[in-house]
Amino acid sequence: MKKIQKLIYVLGGFVFGVLLTTVVWLCIERNRDIGGIENLKKSQEESLFTEVDGEQEKDIVLGEEADKITGSEEKTDENAVLDEETDKTVIPEENTGQNTNSAGVKEEADSWDAAAVYVGGDTVSYQGRRYRAKWWTQGEQPDSSDVWEDLGILDGEAVQPEGVDNAPIDASVPQDTELTDFKVVGYYPSWKPDKLQMVDFGVVTHVCYAFAIPTSDGGLLDLENPETAKTLIASAHANGAKVLLSVGGWSHNDVPLENVFMEATADEERRERFVESILAMCDAYGFDGVDMDWEHPRVDGVSAGQYEALMLALSEKLHEEGKLLTAAVLSGATADGNIYYDAAAHTNAVLNAVDFINVMAYDGGDGERHSQYQFAVDCGTYWKEMRGLPAYKVVLGVPFYARPSWAGYGTILESVPDAFDKDHVAYNGMEVYYNGVDTIAEKTMYAKENLGGIMIWELTQDTSDADKSLLQAIGEAAESY
Repeated sequence: MKKIQKLIYVLGGFVFGVLLTTVVWLCIERNRDIGGIENLKKSQEESLFTEVDGEQEKDIVLGEEADKITGSEEKTDENAVLDEETDKTVIPEENTGQNTNSAGVKEEADSWDAAAVYVGGDTVSYQGRRYRAKWWTQGEQPDSSDVWEDLGILDGEAVQPEGVDNAPIDASVPQDTELTDFKVVGYYPSWKPDKLQMVDFGVVTHVCYAFAIPTSDGGLLDLENPETAKTLIASAHANGAKVLLSVGGWSHNDVPLENVFMEATADEERRERFVESILAMCDAYGFDGVDMDWEHPRVDGVSAGQYEALMLALSEKLHEEGKLLTAAVLSGATADGNIYYDAAAHTNAVLNAVDFINVMAYDGGDGERHSQYQFAVDCGTYWKEMRGLPAYKVVLGVPFYARPSWAGYGTILESVPDAFDKDHVAYNGMEVYYNGVDTIAEKTMYAKENLGGIMIWELTQDTSDADKSLLQAIGEAAESY
């Protein structure tokens, strides 16, 4: 009996010892797991800041649950961090143009809102690019204001629509060999009927009468000041110049026309009506062709495809009648020397279909970003070398006005008579930037050597003083080169 009791005591002690050991071991392992997580968390918090484009930015996003760090067969990123509030693993990832909130968690860059107030350091997305505010701003468009710093395309390279990366542009000489001559293209605004004397047909080769206004159903509004258009066409033809009907523009009565173009080309029926409306107006007045000024088709969405379909249809119809088709296009480069994202919406099919393009190499921003010489060179380089256009098809745009005042060059001269040999002066209490005679001549010589011509927005903003005239400076530089 005593032996049995001893055996029971021994077995009981053994079982108790095993249970006690198990409990102690579980407690140790639990403490070790918690300590490991805390140590890992501390380690990650000390290395959360990574260098991105010269700026330090917290690199955290939500990931797997924290309990997968231990006791799970799933493989977890070795840089995982435990979020105390959500009990979820946080795994760093590469920066793709996102904001970082005060908690250090990345958010998608908010789309720019014209009504919102932004302060220095705020970032937004706009037309596929990311911008950072330098100081307080409201209503200033990111791609056209100095307050915004361009941080580049949101997710790597710009998305190119179909047709941009295919075979190079056809560089064969056109049937109309006049197109290979140096062109001087000037826009004449329809709302200035009393300024026809500003057009020197001894210098210009093409005049674009701006604008025929589209309607959402595929029609056109009646042409503004039709008698001025008729007189302009007659005078141009008498001097060997051609006149194009420029369709569109940025806005009408302060309402942007982009959505009107979208509606006018939304289906085949409206697009065909739009084409016929344009052809009918050309025939009625005797225009020599059409300059399409859709500002502007975009890479994202469907507008690039609708624009291409419109331009191919116009090209077929106009060229059958021996008329020209040109297009006012985006600069192609930004004032910082980057590629302008939406320039790719002008596909190779469109560029092959037009006789030449008028490159809006201005409005790079307010101040000195507006239209510097290097900006013009970058724009020419994009369209000629990166997009493969033959030189004769690229016409370089120059401004006859200043920013930020938007005052015409001739108006500035009335207040500052010596402004002709400068590129910026004090005018009406502000520093304004424009192109003086020397810069206009320099750009003309660059275009003469490398491109197909010079385009002017717009002719009536020049001065009537021939010695200080920008149009005369273009003519002299083109002839002397």
